[in-house]
Amino acid sequence: MTVRQASFRGIRDSGGRRLAEVEVRTGPGNQALLAYFREGPKGYQLVRVLANDADTETDWFDNAQHEAFRDVTMQWFHGPSHAGGDDRNAFAEQVLDTGGVRADLDLHFGRGGR
Repeated sequence: MTVRQASFRGIRDSGGRRLAEVEVRTGPGNQALLAYFREGPKGYQLVRVLANDADTETDWFDNAQHEAFRDVTMQWFHGPSHAGGDDRNAFAEQVLDTGGVRADLDLHFGRGGR
């Protein structure tokens, strides 16, 4: 999977943890994703990835009748071999290296560009 665009959307609270929300576009098809990162001792760690299942023809507004985003983390990064962890790390690095995301996370997590 190739990351085409990524942009920091903000810090969210999830069960008392601060998570950075990043909007990600991949190709082909330019699928809309939300990737969530937490600050760890060795840098930023990808916590989960949500895929947008909304149909823009009918769901161009916030529709409370269904959940437009579904968690695809396990589906994408869990497999019979240990390659899932490598895929997860590679995807996380692509996101962090696109569109100034790493610098935005440094700023909002108070790392000061470390």
